[in-house]
Amino acid sequence: MKIITAPNLALRQKAKDVTVLDKKFFSFLHQLADTLIKKEQPSGVGLAAPQINKSIRVFAAILGTTNQEAKKPMIEFFINPKITKYSDKKILGLADGTERFEGCLSVPLFYGPVPRYEWIEVEYQSITDLDILNKKTDLKNKKTRFQDFDARVIQHEYDHLEGIIFTDHILRNNLPLYVEEDGKWVEIENKKEILSLL
Repeated sequence: MKIITAPNLALRQKAKDVTVLDKKFFSFLHQLADTLIKKEQPSGVGLAAPQINKSIRVFAAILGTTNQEAKKPMIEFFINPKITKYSDKKILGLADGTERFEGCLSVPLFYGPVPRYEWIEVEYQSITDLDILNKKTDLKNKKTRFQDFDARVIQHEYDHLEGIIFTDHILRNNLPLYVEEDGKWVEIENKKEILSLL
């Protein structure tokens, strides 16, 4: 599957609820997971259906530090997710104050700080790629609280379902935009001009 990049208009549409849970849909989920796992330079920890030009409310995520560092990470799908609660406070990096820039497979090369809720509660239908491979296609209804980096990943992917990309937050909050050159962050001077094209 091909990951589309900004300014593709499909990234700006509000995705529709998933209503048909057939063989074709589960095959699509597996392909979404496969695309996420195989993507390198840059690699990612989440991929939403709109990023591969499918305007439905689903995304794949690799959550948990140990899982993210595994050779074969477990991928969980979030189907028709709703953020039902969130923290009063937003943070730019991690809860311990560590700086953590966001990037996006649909906006390659650019990175920056994005204000996100410290924790969120999400209601969603869930299944893992392993379930699909084992032909277990019963969805689980979940209500889960996510914190710190996992909460950040989910908010980033949820934004894709709303037609929002991370650079929108950077522009709205007048935050810096960076590119990585030789292992160092280099701030982009004409960010407004560049981001207006996305």
